[in-house]
Parts: sequence; C-alpha cells; structure tokens
Amino acid sequence: MRYIPTTEEQKKNMLKEIGVPSFEALIESVPQNLRLKDKLNIPKAMSESELEDKIFHIAKKNVDFYSMKPLLGAGSYRHFIPEAVKFLLQREEFWTCYTPYQPELSQGTLQSIFEYQSYISRLTKMEVIIPSIYDGASATAEAALMSLRLTQKNKIIVSNLLHPHYRETIKTYLTPHETEIIDLPYKNGLVDIEKLKTLLDEDVASVIIQNPNFFGGIENMAEISGIVHSKSALLINVIAESMSLGILKAPGEIGVDIVAGNAQSFGMDLNYGGPYNAYLGTRKQYIRQIPGRIVGETVDVDGKRVFVMTLRAREQDIRREKATSNICTNHNLNVLAANIFLSLMGTEGLYQISLLNTKSAHYLENLLLQTGKFERVFDCPFYNEFLLKSKDDISSINKKLLGNNFVPPLKICEFYQEKNLNNVLLFAVTEVLSRDNLNLVAKILSE
Repeated sequence: MRYIPTTEEQKKNMLKEIGVPSFEALIESVPQNLRLKDKLNIPKAMSESELEDKIFHIAKKNVDFYSMKPLLGAGSYRHFIPEAVKFLLQREEFWTCYTPYQPELSQGTLQSIFEYQSYISRLTKMEVIIPSIYDGASATAEAALMSLRLTQKNKIIVSNLLHPHYRETIKTYLTPHETEIIDLPYKNGLVDIEKLKTLLDEDVASVIIQNPNFFGGIENMAEISGIVHSKSALLINVIAESMSLGILKAPGEIGVDIVAGNAQSFGMDLNYGGPYNAYLGTRKQYIRQIPGRIVGETVDVDGKRVFVMTLRAREQDIRREKATSNICTNHNLNVLAANIFLSLMGTEGLYQISLLNTKSAHYLENLLLQTGKFERVFDCPFYNEFLLKSKDDISSINKKLLGNNFVPPLKICEFYQEKNLNNVLLFAVTEVLSRDNLNLVAKILSE
C-alpha cells in the first residue's frame, strides 16, 4: 500500500491555504463522541524487511478460505471460475472502472459491455438491459424508483422473501420519496398469493418478488404476473442467484416488466461481499425511464461497425430534474468477467451448471433427511438453496463443519424471528461441492 507522509510544516501550509487556523478547527463539525479519545498505539518505525516479516506472521493466522467448501449462500455464491477469466482480466487495457465516454478510444470496452448486454437479454428475454449497476440491492432499489416514475403512483408491495439486505436498501432509496412500502407475507416457503390479491389496489405502482426467493423457493411467477397486471401494477422480478437463469423460465416469457439481477455468479468471486455487478432489464416501451446508460451498436462514416454509449440520463449529462439516477461508476472489470464467463459457458454449459446445482442441492437435502437429524420446514420446489430444521444445537453443527473445512450454512433466525424458524439452517449447494463433499457433510452431521 502506498502512502505519502506529511511534515508538520506541510500541514501548516495546507491549513493556511484553505484558511483554517488549526486541525481542531478543521474537524470542529465532527461530534465529540465520534472522535478518537486516546492516541493510536502505533509502534515505532521499522525497516521494509521487518515490516514484511511482521505482516507475513499476521497473515499466517488467517484461515485459507479456498481450502474450505461453502454451504453458505444467501445472496453470494462460490462458483467455479475458469482460469481464462482470471487471465484475460489481467490485461492492462481493462484496468479501469472509468465510464467510457469517448467511444473512439474505448471500442474494446464498449464491445465487451454490448456483448454482455446481449447475453443477459437472451437469458432474461428482456428487450433493454442496463449492464452496470453496483449490486443486486441497488439494482432492486433503482427498479422500484423506475416503477414510481412509470406509474406516477406511490405504493410498492415487497415480498418478505426478498433478500433482507435488498429490502433495507429499498427503504433507504425510497425514504425521500415518502413511498408507502407494503410487506407481502409468505406461506409455506413462497409468497402468499391470496394475501397479494387483498393487498393489491389501483394505487400500487409495483410488486417486487425475488425468484428463487431468499429461502431458495421457486415462485409461480406466471400466476403472480396475472394478478399484478390485473390491477395495472408493474411486476419486478429480483434474481439474487443469476445462475438459475440457466434452467428456470426467462422472466420476459412470464410477464415480468422489470428484472433486477445480481451477476456475481458469472465469473466473480466472493471478494468479501463485493465489488459485484448487477443488471437491470425492462421492456422497450419503458426505455426512457431507465437508470444509467446502455451501449448501442451503429456504423461510422466509413460503414464500419462501431459502439457508442447512449441514453445517458444522469444528472451529469442532463438537467438534474430530468435525471433518472446518479449511477456513475462503471463496474467494467466485473462486466468483463461476466462476459468472458458467459462466452465460455455458452447456452448448454450454463444449463448443465444450473442443472447440476439443482440436482446436488436435492441430493444433499435427501441425505440430511435420511440422517434423522433434520426435518423439512416447507414443502415447496427449490433451486439450489433449502431450509432444514435441526434437532441438534446449531453451534455444535457449525463447530463440526468448520473442523472439517466446510463453511457452515446460514442460521436463518438472524434475519427471520418466526418461532417455526428457530434452529433452522439455509443450505446452499453449487458445483464446487462434489458428490464426495456432500456425502461427507451428511456423514459429519449424522454423528
């Protein structure tokens, strides 16, 4: 890590330049309770070799995460990443997240984004794709704002089975708009369809449903679509695990109006929870209310195929009151990773991975039920995540799994306080878990 130390003389000059008498005066707006009470206990200076040795010994205390097999998902998933993805990302011409405003200098970057838009459009069957939003939570919140602009209504129904972090982000984004957010409860692991019918009225702008939902359940989106559109509301489909698009019916084929998806599973590692990449898809008639921007294809004066950034409706580009969002950073390395990953997998490869995830998850569920130590919480179809109620104490389960190099599943009561969800675990299975791994998990938890 590079750093630039400043001398006392330089500090004085900087304070003088900005017209502040002292450092204390500079930070007077910071409340006292937020300030450091004692001086930092920083050791004396050491040589570079001594510092490297010290950092090495500190690092040895860390667990080697890549030697562990994850049973934890809940919005972030470990998938196999081909070496070609990592190799191509190291090409220095891609080392920027700067938005490619000058198309004549950025044709490679723009082509990559355009190809990625095309892949996501084919997967979701949506006509317009915004390729570079920060993550699934902010994409969902942007979709909610978009629905308010499109309908001029101010009520939104949000499924309780939407990722809890996504729900919190929606609340943060919508607070200045004084939007009424209505919770849609669940029943038997899926959204309560009958309750949705009673909550819907002509004042609802949109209904936000995650599929597969936070419990892993596969929602009946076609039925939900018919109900939502009967009241002239928009249906927003949130996809936290985009690998599911390889096997589930595309949102655009079942009446979804807006798709907000997290693309982390496409060639991106867990990265301590970020940065990731998300996309937003919609229908052509809603294109004027999309946030961010898209890459378009055209021809130059010589008739050559070229790419250009278009529909930039941010406050940096147009009058602030006309702006549709303030999305700025271009997560292009993440977009490129997803583009390379999808190029390598192809339609058949993505289908096979999705199918393997589904079969492996059901295989592990059956193994765990056979141990007699677990029981189902809900009886509903699921993709690669499922809930099981443990007859043993969860802390002992976590200890066993960690001791055998498995990252334990999520303790669901951290997010849901219902009594029937006490001692319940949310297991996630991806292709990085082999049959032997799954057999070992069942063996460990049966003892």
